[in-house]
Amino acid sequence: MTRPDTDSAASPARRPAPVVRARIAVYLTFLANGLGLSNLVPRYPEVLAHLGITKAAFGQAVMFSSVGALAAGLAASWCITRFTSARVASVGMIVLGLGLLGAGAAGSWLVLALCMAWVGGTDAIIDVAQNAHALRVERRWGSSIITSFHAAWSLGAVLGAVMGQAMAGAGVPIGLHMAGVLLVLTLVSAAAVPWTIKGPDSDDRPATASEDGPAGSPGPAGPRPGRPGARARLLTVGAVVVLGLMCAAAMFPEDVTASWSSLLLAEQGAAPGMVGMGLVCLQTTMIVGRLLGDAVIDRLGARAVIAGGGALVAAGMGTALAAGSVPGTLVGMVIAGAGCAVAMPVAYAAADDVPGMRPGAGLTIVSWLARVIMLVSPPVVGWFADAHGTWVALVYGLLGGAILMASWPVLRRGARAGR
Repeated sequence: MTRPDTDSAASPARRPAPVVRARIAVYLTFLANGLGLSNLVPRYPEVLAHLGITKAAFGQAVMFSSVGALAAGLAASWCITRFTSARVASVGMIVLGLGLLGAGAAGSWLVLALCMAWVGGTDAIIDVAQNAHALRVERRWGSSIITSFHAAWSLGAVLGAVMGQAMAGAGVPIGLHMAGVLLVLTLVSAAAVPWTIKGPDSDDRPATASEDGPAGSPGPAGPRPGRPGARARLLTVGAVVVLGLMCAAAMFPEDVTASWSSLLLAEQGAAPGMVGMGLVCLQTTMIVGRLLGDAVIDRLGARAVIAGGGALVAAGMGTALAAGSVPGTLVGMVIAGAGCAVAMPVAYAAADDVPGMRPGAGLTIVSWLARVIMLVSPPVVGWFADAHGTWVALVYGLLGGAILMASWPVLRRGARAGR
């Protein structure tokens, strides 16, 4: 198997047009993925009121997105091998849009739960596929660009939340709103497909790393040569498990804004057109963090970035918790967004470089493990919210920061060099 000549790709002037187009295509894919679900978030209070259910029941319905992710997530590697990451990510976006349409038009708790399972399962496969294709493009590009793709996702999430708020404020029916989202996802995906990298994903797999790999590579600290095979496998499994935990912890603050911040802000007195601002504040900060993330990781190393990011997440959620007001909550989301911006890209890049795994396998397992952890979060938060108030969701986000601060040792030392 040959690896693309990254040295020849290092100069922007020498990068071939197909690689530039492929990078644009991945940006469009991440943008569309962020745009989808975030359109529905500002409509959650209306969905809850329309169905006449408790917060615990709502949390249980949201939990079904994790159930769907667990049921379908492990199929991502097979889908990528069979159909390629580009096709899976693009076609999957249309399937995701259909699930959002069903959730928006749901007339009962059961229909909502089933549609959330559909959305979660599809998104789990898309998530692995779009990151696998992003890493294919990164290897051909010749330098680190993975966090910039996640910045496009965050931009899509912000645009989707703003769009959702505008539709809610204008009184547009949720069903009609979600039909429009489906149309947008279809058009963006159709535009991206022709520019993606053709051929099997195995064509762009990285060479097996040495003991420490490239200095500061975000991959897991691998086993030393000469260790017994069983111990080497145990270390690999341990690294994958910790990377899955790191991914889940990075999702905690995002889940706070996606599932609970609109309810929390409504309780704190925010106007209907402002209840989606928690997601907007966090994702806007994440856009900036992800645009700067590659340079910061190269300079400071993945370990320092993850440990420091965890501290910022904890500080942001703590600020929102202590303030107990709309301004305090929004300021806290800004701080937390800066902390969790690059945690998931770092973990995914590390997972994709685990030696001895077929294309997409490391990403699939890490993503699946993260979603296993996320499975219990919505109902637990919902139960505590019913008993004590929606503010307990902020404690959940704070826990994510603490986990990030503890999980950094699995990453390699030093400042990352070019891939």
